[in-house]
Amino acid sequence: MESLFLWELGTPKVYAIWLVVFVAQIAIAEINRRWNWTIFALWTIGGLAMMPYAAIHGTPMVGWFPFGKYAIMVATATMTGTLLVYGKRNPVKAHRYAIWLGVALWIGLAVNIMEANIRDITIFFEADNYYACGASAECLQSINDSRQGIDMINGLPETRGVTAPLHSPEWYQAVADNFKANHVGIDPATGFRTIGGYWNIMSAIAGVLNIITITGLGKIAITSEGKQKVRGLIWVDMVWPWVVAYDLWNHAFLYNALADYTWYCTLALLLACTIPAFTWAKGQWIWFRCFTLMFWIAANNLLPEILVPPAHMNNFATMNPVANIVCAAAALVFNIGLFIYWLYKIVKTRRNPITNNLYFELGEFRDIVRAHFDDKDKYFQTDMIPETPAELGFEPDSLQPPRDGYVGWMPWWNTDKRYEKPRTPLSADPGLVAKGVRTDLSWDA
Repeated sequence: MESLFLWELGTPKVYAIWLVVFVAQIAIAEINRRWNWTIFALWTIGGLAMMPYAAIHGTPMVGWFPFGKYAIMVATATMTGTLLVYGKRNPVKAHRYAIWLGVALWIGLAVNIMEANIRDITIFFEADNYYACGASAECLQSINDSRQGIDMINGLPETRGVTAPLHSPEWYQAVADNFKANHVGIDPATGFRTIGGYWNIMSAIAGVLNIITITGLGKIAITSEGKQKVRGLIWVDMVWPWVVAYDLWNHAFLYNALADYTWYCTLALLLACTIPAFTWAKGQWIWFRCFTLMFWIAANNLLPEILVPPAHMNNFATMNPVANIVCAAAALVFNIGLFIYWLYKIVKTRRNPITNNLYFELGEFRDIVRAHFDDKDKYFQTDMIPETPAELGFEPDSLQPPRDGYVGWMPWWNTDKRYEKPRTPLSADPGLVAKGVRTDLSWDA
């Protein structure tokens, strides 16, 4: 079979379905971004209502791992939507407690990454069992027998050329012989083809580095009123070095764990959040990642008969260990490079990568600030560093901070610890005044 290195060369139908999946993922995330009530109707109410069905109907076919992702994503989508709505309605409080909004998003993101890392490590240690299952006619038959009539084996590349009667003992044995000859394993819990090796460890290390290098939690904000037709949740420090590092890691992990489904769940799914974040929705990668993933996970749990079994819509992975190694190595090398760059920026600028932004000097960062923030937010973003918005090229309307702007603050501060330069007065946030936070009035705008 001709291949694209990672996947087999598919039929025109496969490419048409890929395009439909790609467009549908972007469309649902964009709908959720424009009409926020749809988040809670579709994913909170609808997601919770369908959870028993997903557990009873979907789990026997796809296993507990996808159901766990489904439950996590229902909670994450609800939280992300709530943060956007809260930020629009309570701008002063949203800026005051920006760090907690960031921590909430970080937890959702980090849990998803760590869950994948654990899966990668599990595959590494279970690889021999997966190979043994693939080489066993009894194990292959048990996968089908436990799937409520859904055939997880027929249609796989290892069934090609098998002439024995379908699902006969001879048929299963011939398929098992092909698995063994090709040195391909299968996870008995999920029925997914998998090959394990040291590339799983490489991918898991890349995932850990990706978590470490998440920055800018304390400066997540909402598009300033009047700046854009659609106001978004802006994680301005989540710029291209981290997004590319994440995409490479996520693809490597899924190619290790769910190789036959990566045609859709990485190539289509990752592009569906990365392309908007680099074009019309700059600074909003986390939004599109959340809701495109929510859509795909829900579809897999609720429609496993259509999306999970081997079928004409699948573009199967080549199961070539070289492909796994290349994907994992690319993820690891890029994430090591990101970690080095992250460390260099911290040491050079002395910025706190959690409470503050780190990548102010990047062109993409500047473009996001110009497009989404007014002076109130431009001065909020820069109130913990010596540089001013004008010096960073953010093009503020005024060289003085607005008196009615927003105050950067951390919940554990007793005094105003913003950088000593002209800044929005603490009195702009009556809540901080009521808390008795002390400030140096000489720096007030």
